[in-house]
Amino acid sequence: MKTGNYIKYCFGTTYCHVDAVHAASPKADRFTDEIVAGIIAKTGCAGIIGTVSRTVADLNRPPGPGNDEAVWEYRDVIGQFLYNTGLLAPGSRSLAKPYLHIGIHGMKDQPHGPFSIEVGTIYGQTCSFRVKKWFGEVLKARVREFSPDIKVIFDKHWVGNKSLASHRWGEGRRYPGYGKNYNAFQVEISRTLREHHRPAIIDIFTAVVADFSLMFCRR
Repeated sequence: MKTGNYIKYCFGTTYCHVDAVHAASPKADRFTDEIVAGIIAKTGCAGIIGTVSRTVADLNRPPGPGNDEAVWEYRDVIGQFLYNTGLLAPGSRSLAKPYLHIGIHGMKDQPHGPFSIEVGTIYGQTCSFRVKKWFGEVLKARVREFSPDIKVIFDKHWVGNKSLASHRWGEGRRYPGYGKNYNAFQVEISRTLREHHRPAIIDIFTAVVADFSLMFCRR
């Protein structure tokens, strides 16, 4: 992996990246870095792991006092990923094909229980309707293969931060966004699943990334 001031990252060979922006202590989403590293290793997708604590500079927020430099480093690397895929024509900011961004986060075993995953899309603002429908169907199917006891919830408690939508729709002139083909999901995984069932979680999201390539990335 390459190392920046606030993140470490690697390029991939798919139209997808996964990240764990809250991987650094204190107040880390524990084990999210291991999950992201596992998905990268199995899929060859690009990835980002935060190396700065959210108490110092939160990468999952819009840029502002205290986190401006960190957020722009993070956004710059995402831009490099997109150019590396060839999805952006020279001088263009709009993606030619669908792209998938999975943000791996950690939540407590409450409010949904120890076997739960909540997906935040800010009620559909971070992704297309088609890709959201696909993501839900594939994720639930893969989860059922592991355990019928795991609940998958969308946009109920952890709906996602508005910074996630900025990759799609932009945030003023300084960050115009990449258009309707950018699809981002904030995935909150319960502590029990992260701590005791990491291999299964890695396999589940490995399958999701692979299915995305089959469904949306044919040349």
